[in-house]
Amino acid sequence: MNKKIGFTCAYTPVPLIEAAGFSPFRIFPESKAPDQAGHLLHDNLCPHVKKVLNRALADDLPGLEGMVFINSCDSMRRLADAWHEARPDDRTILLDLPSGINNLSLDFLSKEYERLAKTLFKWNNESFSPEIIPEIKPEIELDKIKDKIATWNLLAASVKKIEEKMSLDYFPGIASALQQIINTAATDSTDKALAMAQKKIEPKEPAKAGKSPVFIFGNLLFDPKVYDLFEEWNVHVTASDFCTTSRFITPVDTRTDNNIFRSLADSYLKQTPCARTMDTAKPGSIAQRIVQRAKESNAKGVIGFILKFCDPYLARIPMIRQALQKESIPFIMLEGDCTMGSMGQQQTRIEAFTEMLGV
Repeated sequence: MNKKIGFTCAYTPVPLIEAAGFSPFRIFPESKAPDQAGHLLHDNLCPHVKKVLNRALADDLPGLEGMVFINSCDSMRRLADAWHEARPDDRTILLDLPSGINNLSLDFLSKEYERLAKTLFKWNNESFSPEIIPEIKPEIELDKIKDKIATWNLLAASVKKIEEKMSLDYFPGIASALQQIINTAATDSTDKALAMAQKKIEPKEPAKAGKSPVFIFGNLLFDPKVYDLFEEWNVHVTASDFCTTSRFITPVDTRTDNNIFRSLADSYLKQTPCARTMDTAKPGSIAQRIVQRAKESNAKGVIGFILKFCDPYLARIPMIRQALQKESIPFIMLEGDCTMGSMGQQQTRIEAFTEMLGV
């Protein structure tokens, strides 16, 4: 598969892209493209969105057969609008994402994923209908989706095993290798990522001591080199919660419903939701989840990496800080703009934090 479908959000089901005969290409905000996004969007806007738009304006992208946008927040919605100005000839689809988690939300999202599947197959000149009569036409398209989901779930299981190793011991380079695996799934193919993951389940290097175990979370942290820097700065990443790390490799439980799209919606909406999603039954669930993940991964401290101008995360930091303080888990929050330069500016604070944690 070399025909690529671009996307920008972890709520985009890669198995649907691959089942339709395309390769996924998540557009990361990494580029030397000039800063031109201000011509179309406000300057005080999510740096993730602005850098992705800069890539579009500078044509710093591979050939794309289409773009999938998720209306996950207002900034992403504005990116979809601006894309039409930047690349008017691109085929695009915008999916609405519910902000809550309930049966109505799941029903709605399942219909959106079904619409996505129909659109993707159409873009590849194939017809698709979930209401197929087996005696007249075999469920070829649905079988393709199920096969891709099965491979995706194997990848999710392999990633989980690697993370379990990380939570127990410090293996030099494993955090960076894991990010490379996840990036391969996002920008190349699930099959390649799975082959890489299966080779990394048993680390070749022995475990070492001397680093401070830390759980990290936030919007996105996708560059493998960042994790190498963390190790230089005395950080042992025991686990992470970003839309570009293992949260992106969301396993799909096909046992939840006979409707494959309902299974996708159920899995994506309920698995470690990002800050823009509210569980109205448990308003503080994001804080409790971070506390739980920190404990489960044997972390001694927590670092939050939040993008500038990201209101959903910034609004939830106080409750996260309070929940961590209640459990006597040290925490620092760092703001950045998706660049290695901004990460380098945080070195002194990170090193001071790890010294406070001890080993």
